[in-house]
Amino acid sequence: MLRSIKKLLLYRRRLIDGALLDVRQQYTGSILGASWAFLFPLLQLGIFAGLYTVIFKVRPTGLTEWEYVLLVFSGLVPLQAFNAILTSSAGSLTANKNLLLNTVFPAELIPLRSALAAHVPGLAGLGITLLLGFTLGRTSWQSILFVPLLWLLLIMFAIGLGWILSLLTLVAKDIQHSLGLILMLMTILSPFAYTPEMVPGTLKFILYLNPLSYFVLSFQQVIAYGSLPGLLPVFGSFILGLGGFLMGYALFLKAKFLFFDYA
Repeated sequence: MLRSIKKLLLYRRRLIDGALLDVRQQYTGSILGASWAFLFPLLQLGIFAGLYTVIFKVRPTGLTEWEYVLLVFSGLVPLQAFNAILTSSAGSLTANKNLLLNTVFPAELIPLRSALAAHVPGLAGLGITLLLGFTLGRTSWQSILFVPLLWLLLIMFAIGLGWILSLLTLVAKDIQHSLGLILMLMTILSPFAYTPEMVPGTLKFILYLNPLSYFVLSFQQVIAYGSLPGLLPVFGSFILGLGGFLMGYALFLKAKFLFFDYA
């Protein structure tokens, strides 16, 4: 495992160059080009802001309209980034079959490269959310130190699952079709538009069964409330991020050649 992780570090330059190439290719042919990486999350967040403030008119106690928008943004951005990373990395091996047995470019880097490219719009959305938080005076400079760590753990968790799903997708293409429905359900059950206090006591266990809830609550505490995240959300995010990354990487290394026969 240590030798394999060292190999990942040795290929970091090729990995970064590949991810940047994927980002450029994604927006090739569009008039606005790579600016869509910023415009898309901005427009998407604006739609959700209007939906929950104008149509649903949901607002937790003690928050103004814009503060509630910040609460939604700080929970929604990590969800969108996770969904994009997992969807892209899960289908990466199927989309790059010519690289699977390439000894120059290790196969484990393919889902990782796709994940790094897919998280760029989410990173732009995070920047928009932080800017709004500082403008409203809700986000403090002290607590903002947690944001890079939480973002890293979120990406590690998504990549770990992406490694596993990328292999399974080689055998069962149905995974790519069902993954969108599963992610939609996990998003709906995440507390990005409400607080745990708004959930009935008998249903709170569903909230904490959803692994994404720990990341959402951590980001909301840091960005929307300007305070340190609670012990349970941080601990859950740490275990899911580090544990998911290491487990996914170990399973990929052990099973990759078995699954490559189905490519």
